[in-house]
This record gives sequence, C-alpha cells and structure tokens, in this order.
Amino acid sequence: MKENQKIKEGVFYAFLTALVSGVSIFYSKAVVLKIDPLALATIRNLSVGLLFFIFLLSKSNFLSQIRQLKRKDWIFLTLVGITGGALPFYLFFSGLKLIPAQTANLIHKSLFIWVTILATIFLKEKIKPIFWPAFVLIFLGNYYFSPFKFQFIQGEIMVLLATWFWATENILAKKVLKTVSSEILGFFRMTIGGFILFLLTVFFRQPTIIFNLKFSQWQLILPGIGLLFLYVFFWYKALKYAPVSLVAWILTFSMVVGNILNGVFAGLTISQNEIYSSLLIFIAAGLIFLQIVYQQKSLNKLNG
Repeated sequence: MKENQKIKEGVFYAFLTALVSGVSIFYSKAVVLKIDPLALATIRNLSVGLLFFIFLLSKSNFLSQIRQLKRKDWIFLTLVGITGGALPFYLFFSGLKLIPAQTANLIHKSLFIWVTILATIFLKEKIKPIFWPAFVLIFLGNYYFSPFKFQFIQGEIMVLLATWFWATENILAKKVLKTVSSEILGFFRMTIGGFILFLLTVFFRQPTIIFNLKFSQWQLILPGIGLLFLYVFFWYKALKYAPVSLVAWILTFSMVVGNILNGVFAGLTISQNEIYSSLLIFIAAGLIFLQIVYQQKSLNKLNG
C-alpha cells in the first residue's frame, strides 16, 4: 500500500473513531448509571477484550499470528495494556471523584497536545505545514472558550497523569502496530487492562458490585461495551496507517458529534461557547479532510 493511500485509510478510520466517540459521549450523558466508575471500567474493558477474542477466533491465521509474536512484541503489548487499559482508567476515575467533571474533561482534552509532542520526539513524525492551521483551530476550539486555571490539586494531577499515560499509549501502540495486527493489539490492551482493573476492584473490595448487577443495568451497559469495542477497533486501525499526531487531532472532532447529538436528539441547550468551539473544530476537521482529498487527486493526476 502506497504511503499516501495508507494515510488516507488511516484518516478515514480516525473520522470513524471520532464518530463512535461522539455517539459514546452522547450515550453516556443520556444514560446515567449509578455504578462505581472503577467497577464499570473493569466490566467494559474485560467485555471488549472478550469481543476481540471472539473476533480473532473467526480469523484462520489467529494462532499463527500469536506464535509469530517476538519477545519485543510481548513486552510492548503488555505495556500498552498497562499504560492504556489499566492505570489511566484508575487515575482518571479516582481524580474525577475529587474535581468537577468539566475540569477533568478539559484536562483530558489536552491529549492531542501531548501526543503531538511525544510523536515528534520518539517517532520523529513530521506533520506537513498545511495541517498546522488545523492544530491551532483545535487548540482554540478546546481552550479559548473554556478557560480554566490549573491549581495543582490532587484530582487535577491524577487526571493529568492519566492523560499522559494515554498519550504514551499512542506512541507505544504506533510502534507495536508495525509488526502486530490492530485486532491483536486491541485484544491485549483491553484484556490486560481489564484484568488489572479487576485486581484493583478486589483490592478495594468492590468485586461484589460487578457480580450483583441487575439485568436492567446490563441492558444499559451493553451498548456502551459495543461502542467501546468499535472505538478501539477503528482507533488502532487509524494508528496503523496514519501519523499518530494527525489521528489525535481528528479525534477531537468527537466533541462536535456529541454536541450535535445532544442538541438534536436529547433536547439539551448547547451554550454559545460550545457552538463556537464546535465550529472551530469542525473547520479544522474539514481542512484535514480537504487536504487529504487534494493530495489524493494530485497523485492520481501524476499517475494518470
């Protein structure tokens, strides 16, 4: 697959990921579950790990892929499970108990900044100058209309650490995806992460919460599990083909999707600042999309 075609496919998967994430944001706001966040994260991660396992069983080369894994691959897969599927979930939800949800959300939104910095340093990624205006618009869309002062209190630091862990996961995932399929990475990320989270629920004496869920609660949880599976599936596909920085930028488009769904279907009032923020991010996503289309047409003319 040619380099530009790879990036085009990765961008396509990134937009799908953002769409799924936006729907997930809408669903999470529409469905309020009175379940401990750690227990809920454990259920979701383990369940998604099971879905990846079922998906991999349908592939004839699943066992051969596992046998071909090298020692380095196993190390990276384990690190992704820890830095992406376990520790940040614990830190984020623990911090969320100590600070307002809006503050936690604003800190987490900085993920695209940290991913860009780490990708430049460790992956030597070079984003084309034409894309940088999109970065500026995304930054303004996230923070110009939602200013907040970082106070360095415990909850804020925990959420920031979680964001840094997720940023690190992006870099590790990009490295391991050079030799490992995105589905196997998704399986290890969710299974290892879910298992560690389950051990934490045991440590904090919360496993009874998981085993005592009612059928009505499972009815609300299952759609969220499906959305998380699709998110990880599309996200790792995007990371496999496109620059990790570009993928992180496109994922901020999920906020626009979530706001649209909240306004149209949930009947929620969208503030003026949210409209302005969404508009800037929408324009940024449009710039990225148009540039990819332009590059593809230019290549087609050269090849034609």
